[in-house]
Amino acid sequence: MIKFTKDNSRSFKLSGKKSPDKDSVSKKRGKIKWKFLIRVLSKPERIIIYVAIIAILGALGWLGWDFSWQHIKTEPKGGGHYIEGAIGEPQYINPLYSQSSDTDMDITRLVFSSLMEYNHQQELVPDLVESYEVSEDEKNYTFHLRQNAYWHDGEQLTADDVVFTVQTIKNPSYQSVLLGNFQDVAIEKVDDFTVKFTLTGESLSPFLKENTTFGIIPKHVWQQVIPANVLLTEYNLSPVGSGPYVFSEYKKDKRSGIIDSYTLVKNNNYHRESPYIDEITFKFFDDYTTVVNSYNAGEINGISYLPPEEKENISQKAQENIATYDLKLPRYYALFFNQPKNSLLKSKEVRKALAYGTNREEIITQIFNDEGIKIDSPILESFLGHNPDSTKYEYDKDKANSILHEDDWDETNEEGYRYDSDVVLEFTITTTDQEEFYRLAELLQKQWKEIGVKVNIEPIDPTELQTEYIKPRNYEILLYGQLIGHDPDPYSFWHSTQRQDPGLNLTSFKDSTADDLLETARKTSKEEERVKKYLHWQNIIAEELPALFLCSPTYAYAVDKSVQGIELEYITVPSDRFANATNWYMKVSYRWEW
Repeated sequence: MIKFTKDNSRSFKLSGKKSPDKDSVSKKRGKIKWKFLIRVLSKPERIIIYVAIIAILGALGWLGWDFSWQHIKTEPKGGGHYIEGAIGEPQYINPLYSQSSDTDMDITRLVFSSLMEYNHQQELVPDLVESYEVSEDEKNYTFHLRQNAYWHDGEQLTADDVVFTVQTIKNPSYQSVLLGNFQDVAIEKVDDFTVKFTLTGESLSPFLKENTTFGIIPKHVWQQVIPANVLLTEYNLSPVGSGPYVFSEYKKDKRSGIIDSYTLVKNNNYHRESPYIDEITFKFFDDYTTVVNSYNAGEINGISYLPPEEKENISQKAQENIATYDLKLPRYYALFFNQPKNSLLKSKEVRKALAYGTNREEIITQIFNDEGIKIDSPILESFLGHNPDSTKYEYDKDKANSILHEDDWDETNEEGYRYDSDVVLEFTITTTDQEEFYRLAELLQKQWKEIGVKVNIEPIDPTELQTEYIKPRNYEILLYGQLIGHDPDPYSFWHSTQRQDPGLNLTSFKDSTADDLLETARKTSKEEERVKKYLHWQNIIAEELPALFLCSPTYAYAVDKSVQGIELEYITVPSDRFANATNWYMKVSYRWEW
């Protein structure tokens, strides 16, 4: 109610309520003034004010977000399941036999540990070794093992396991592909965690690089397996290792019996830092087109190798999420001439004609999408002893035709193929049935037809190619790739003692001078001496042409961007892409940091 005082001024008295305070009156007056101000402003002026207010609020919000972003840090977090698509299927997850298959080497690298290993920068670093010493004459190597390394079944890894592994490799009954590396190497146990290697012949220059990075196998598992059964035992597919990942399971197709997938889980008892990613699964396909389709469908996170012709098949949506690492790899593709299988290959003139009739620039452009370099030698450009001045066979179709004509291959049949005394100049190229190799064989078929040479192509499943063709040397010309390794030493690939399996001399090449050069080069640690011998050796190879060297392509590894921590540029074998796999991660945690 309203009450009048004696001076006729009014005061408010509201029954049951307090009179308004000065602040509320002030706020009310401010609101009235603001409304009044808005009303007196023109529409453009009001728009300017609103925009200014929005801009100020946006700036404040951005500053707040930027401040928070600068102080919120992410760090790798455990978890995740990485699934990679690959070609083929595993057969020997065993360090003694895995070198014949990229798939086997990939999984072996994750399951087994070695004395020394190459990190993601291709530096030789200790793995199972805590420290080591080398004698002054470089014939004795003593390794002290970690005492915190355990097998996946809980047994401790000791010097007995290392000695057992080497003795198994050295036993010819086991037919390990590593046998050639240890023929003149003795090993002894010094104590439970110390082993000593002794070179019984001359010093071996690549010993540390090549003879210490093999996987160690557990004695308590393998000592009961006799040599006759070593390739048949289930341990080759259900391995017990000591590496960062543990075998979990593999799944087979019920009809064909072919392995569809192979899964590993992280080793929480790893002797070094445990991996972040919980599981790694390899899914196997028949061809890379199917692998790419699987990636486009979101079924896998990575592609073990992405051929150049398949890059354009990655969908637009998938391209936004994929990272491709073009890795430099000491690998070359070559045509290996097996002279005992086809007497026509015994003619050096025929081999030279084939070399001059091969357009390697066209091969690099059409097959490898210009992602590779032409080569003339099995010792690549970046390696010790490469000979840039050895004889080269540049593409020259006229010269190839002239050589064949002078070699009495001067008659051609209705199809345009050369013949002599009813014998057609004809060869069969055997290779893997993978698309890249098959397309390369088809291009060679086309190029050689232009010089009157008939080519048949024999595409073979990779596993069958190894067991039924490469091991028994059952081919005329083999189109294949070889990996050099960390040291350029070509002994395992070219010495005459390596002509039979498990050796890797795929041409049956034998030359006493070449053998002597390879033997003496690996027995000296003096780089100048090694270079001289390798230069001379490459001159012999270039002159005798036991193989035709084509190119060295890069290795494209494609991984979804959800997989982080990958640091790759150089690899020596494809399995080296897992060199820092323990640092890969798919999940992150956040923390505030001032």
